[in-house]
Amino acid sequence: MVVTPIKNSSNDNDTSKTVNKTVGLNVNPTGAGVFGFSNFAETWNGRMAMIGLVAGFANEVLTGKGILAQVGITGGISVLFALFFAGFTVATLLGYYAVKATKDAE
Repeated sequence: MVVTPIKNSSNDNDTSKTVNKTVGLNVNPTGAGVFGFSNFAETWNGRMAMIGLVAGFANEVLTGKGILAQVGITGGISVLFALFFAGFTVATLLGYYAVKATKDAE
């Protein structure tokens, strides 16, 4: 849970007190359920990622092209790949710290 300060009055000239309101994040720290950030969904996500990686390596052996060349990224690291990797890293860190903040607040 995250504590967010909220002003109690709608009038800007009013000097009323600021109230702290607890706001829950949209994560699933218990891991229950089938959809969203649940243990079941993340387990299958990991399995599908492993199958995709093995299929990419197998295709690399069969065709002689690397995994990036198979999807059309050639000539080193392109800007598109760098942006994707940076976005993926940011999304992963946001998810990690959102779950950590939720667990710390409990």
